[in-house]
Amino acid sequence: MRRKNTQRLAEVLDEVLKNQQLRGKLNETAAIRLWPEVVGKALAEHTDNLYFKHSVLHVHVKSAIIRNELMLIRPQLLKRLNEKIGSQAVKNIMLH
Repeated sequence: MRRKNTQRLAEVLDEVLKNQQLRGKLNETAAIRLWPEVVGKALAEHTDNLYFKHSVLHVHVKSAIIRNELMLIRPQLLKRLNEKIGSQAVKNIMLH
């Protein structure tokens, strides 16, 4: 027997995440987890210490050559990360 006032679990979870202001943190965590997939394993091995500050993904790059390569493709990386997350959670990528 179905109740009249039912909601899908996904809707309830989404509402809870919004109310507790957790959606942003989950998206940031997803971006960090997806970084190797987006940049590729070879480039990801030359990066570490990924963190977020004010919706900007900060990435430490171990090599100046790799840093320059990532700078050239930064707009594409930003677009792919946000597409995979499903929101515009990453506003920019800073390479250090």
